[in-house]
Amino acid sequence: MTLARRSLLATALVLPSVARSQTRWSPDRPVSFLAPFSAGGAFDVTQRALARAVEPAMGQPIAIVNRTGAAGTIMLSELQRARPDGQTLGLLSVNTNAVAPQLVQVPFNPVTDFTPLMLYGIFLGFIAVARNSPFGSLREMVQFARREPGKLTIGVAGIGANSHLNMARLAAEENIDVTFVPFPGGAPATTALLGGHVMCAVVAGEVLPAVRDGTLRLIAILNTIKSEEFPDVPTLPELGYSWGIRPWLGMGGPPGLPDPIAARWTEALLEGMSAPVFQQAMRSVAIVPTPMRPAEMRTLMAESYVEHERIARAIRIGRFSGG
Repeated sequence: MTLARRSLLATALVLPSVARSQTRWSPDRPVSFLAPFSAGGAFDVTQRALARAVEPAMGQPIAIVNRTGAAGTIMLSELQRARPDGQTLGLLSVNTNAVAPQLVQVPFNPVTDFTPLMLYGIFLGFIAVARNSPFGSLREMVQFARREPGKLTIGVAGIGANSHLNMARLAAEENIDVTFVPFPGGAPATTALLGGHVMCAVVAGEVLPAVRDGTLRLIAILNTIKSEEFPDVPTLPELGYSWGIRPWLGMGGPPGLPDPIAARWTEALLEGMSAPVFQQAMRSVAIVPTPMRPAEMRTLMAESYVEHERIARAIRIGRFSGG
């Protein structure tokens, strides 16, 4: 065989593998986005919008699969066990990956047992009351709880949710006894408040339609940042507290997701954030767009876990309640 023929043969053998390596991965069947809370909440609304935004680029339909329960950790358990083939992703958040593991036992490491893909937002947390509530401010609500121990009922998006842990922290600082009423998400908690079943609710942007139409009122924001839409509602630091929440949410995959698949999803999801359907969904539920790549997201996940472990230990709840 001549040198020229050997060269041609070698080229013919190499070209297919090179072509395959340069082809971007895409899913070959419908994709599932696992959701930790009930349909209609702020997390669900934005995750659905993000799915719609990335479907054209990925070439497959994306189904939102709500796996509620155990403060979102049922969904995380399913995601952690999923095949690392890029067909199943899930919503990672401060609620599920930093708060809930302080309160319930989980069979996984909430930081290292997932593949972070991208952070897409920081959400505002609101304390809401009915329009005819006697509480005109957070201070008045605290004073009631001090006068009437245990009678203040607070709707939260599940025991172990960010809303629960941080209101428990506030109650401990104020030395008040309150009754938490858990729901499978922010939307059911809002519905309960509208129905008069709880005296206040700690929720995210799912409460805003009722606030905009005057049915509910906001008396405080748990964050350090203010709401552009409701600039008169005070933040916790403005009310004299030394802290405020930094609640994040993003998308992730199971452990061991191959780099080419993870990189493709990161690219598509970050690009999807520019879609009008996603931007409108974020505005509607008061989530601040905060794009972040995997390495930064993993750092934030670790920091957030440590921060909430410190809070849970300080107020002696969950796995720290015994000592």
